[in-house]
Amino acid sequence: MLKNGGVSLFPAVKLLLPTLAKAERRAASFILEHGSELPGLTLTEFAERSGSSQASILRLCKTLGLDGYKRLKAELAYQVRGSVAEEMFKGDASPNSRSGVMAEALKEVFSVNVQILRDTFSLFTDQYEQALQAILGARQLAFFSIGNASMPCQYAYMMFRRIGYYCSANTDPDLQMIDAANLERGDVAIAVSHTGQTRNVVAAMELARARGAVTVCITKHLRSSLTKTSDICIYTATADVSQHMEVVARRIGEYAILEAFYHAVRTVRMETEDLVRKTSVAMRVNKLPGKPGVFRTGETAAFTKK
Repeated sequence: MLKNGGVSLFPAVKLLLPTLAKAERRAASFILEHGSELPGLTLTEFAERSGSSQASILRLCKTLGLDGYKRLKAELAYQVRGSVAEEMFKGDASPNSRSGVMAEALKEVFSVNVQILRDTFSLFTDQYEQALQAILGARQLAFFSIGNASMPCQYAYMMFRRIGYYCSANTDPDLQMIDAANLERGDVAIAVSHTGQTRNVVAAMELARARGAVTVCITKHLRSSLTKTSDICIYTATADVSQHMEVVARRIGEYAILEAFYHAVRTVRMETEDLVRKTSVAMRVNKLPGKPGVFRTGETAAFTKK
């Protein structure tokens, strides 16, 4: 199902894990926990240590898009989890220049986000190209989400409006159903939901599909109510981090995916450059005259303490 072609297998294994049969799940869990040891194990040893069977392991390899256990070992031989994030900080300055709580917080947040983007990219499939073609042919786009998932949707709404698309990105359940009811064949509905189990988002997507729109979901889970009602499914990865980090970090992949679609549309449609220039000129009305960051004479008085 998933074609890895030399990229990290770990996100694909994590994505598939909840959907696997018991014996295959044991093999997959062993890969996640002891992946660095696996290249040195025979198929028989892997089966014994994981509590699985050789047949189950070979089925797992096939599910991952690999042609056998030998290929699985070759892939894992040079893959080290978190290598990109670690590489990012190899050139750190002296400890004294980057110390303290804030420096550690920045390092943690940046490294987690780098890892999530890397892992999400490794889940790339031809579904992305199908989604792009649908967006290119759409009359309008409707974004469906609730809670903090609405932030990347609002961002995408603003970007696509700038290049001429008619868009909606309401978070009110009633307005979402109205937006879905107004979609037509050839339009595109894009839902963002980490779990894929958000009731009103799923309902809006079901209605959008019934109206003939192409339904695209961006989610973490391979099988959910949302994926069942989506024509195109795009998956994000999240790193193994604490709960308070994971809640925020899950959004970074969604932002990146939506922005990538925006840039892909601009690359294909050269006429969008004129639209971007026109909207940039129109938005200058919200900019203060003068150099950025410099108040004009007399404007600082309002900020001066009496």
